[in-house]
Amino acid sequence: MRENIDSNEQIRQQFLEKLGTPPQSCALNIQVLERYETDEYRRERIRYTASPGVDVPAYLFFPRKAPAQRLPAVLCIHQHSGEFHLGKSEPAGLAGNANLFYGLELCQRGYVTLMLDLEGFEERQSTAEDRQRWEQTNKNVLAEERYERFLAMHYLLTGSTLQARYVWDLSRAVDVLCTLPEVDANRIGTIGHSLGGQEVCWSLLFDRRLKAGVCSCGVGTFATILHHGINHNFAAYVPGLLSVGDVDALISSIAPTPLMMTAGTQDWIFPIDGVRRIGQQAAEAYAQQGVPDAFRLREFAGGHGFPTEVRAEAYQWLDRWLQHE
Repeated sequence: MRENIDSNEQIRQQFLEKLGTPPQSCALNIQVLERYETDEYRRERIRYTASPGVDVPAYLFFPRKAPAQRLPAVLCIHQHSGEFHLGKSEPAGLAGNANLFYGLELCQRGYVTLMLDLEGFEERQSTAEDRQRWEQTNKNVLAEERYERFLAMHYLLTGSTLQARYVWDLSRAVDVLCTLPEVDANRIGTIGHSLGGQEVCWSLLFDRRLKAGVCSCGVGTFATILHHGINHNFAAYVPGLLSVGDVDALISSIAPTPLMMTAGTQDWIFPIDGVRRIGQQAAEAYAQQGVPDAFRLREFAGGHGFPTEVRAEAYQWLDRWLQHE
């Protein structure tokens, strides 16, 4: 078993090296910009500094009737769906699809939850000042998907990746949670749908402080994605990734950290045969490390979504690994 653990860690490091040069660290400089309270929870709109010159807007939710002891926390990551005007506000339950209000629902379940805008979304879209300057010479306004592409290409030029930016900002969000007196730093998990599910997997790989995760309709093998001619978000394409292994190898290297994957059998952007390949390989990897129960693939009849009954099972999964003293 020791040999399996060492091999898994080596592959994990190889995947992380493909992210390129990470951002620089700095003081978090957490600022609370706004507070809102209900009978169930307190919501804070905050800002933290992820790296020099990069401020990240986020929401924090705290259960109103919290026990005296520190609480588990969940980092809740928003989807993509081409809806760049939405980011943190969707899992916060303030806009968008009610099936994706998992940040709010988990707070109502007793967790401290944090959700942030990934770069290019909601408050982190291109600024009015930048657009005004660009429009003087560029008829194609750098907004939405064009801006996402612009960001991805910019990071490649600097020896980094958009995926590195995402996972760094998410890891700094874990830093934020660890500063809170209400949070038990040993009981932090993560959940996300679609792009958010992709980021759950990379975050579990990158930051071992995360003790459990739920990836909803977030990954498939590139073998099937490329075979079927499917395009994905720009962060998904990490240069040289396939020289280490496909996504089945990446997910396997997350072991032994508990991970639940959910997948719709009619999800056209993640063909189910590729997802099942990931599930098979991951199940074997977790078994080899002596924790077969720490991985689960939950298929459901449907498309690219996070239906109520599947979310309920996902929340139970997080409860199992995080709701303990």
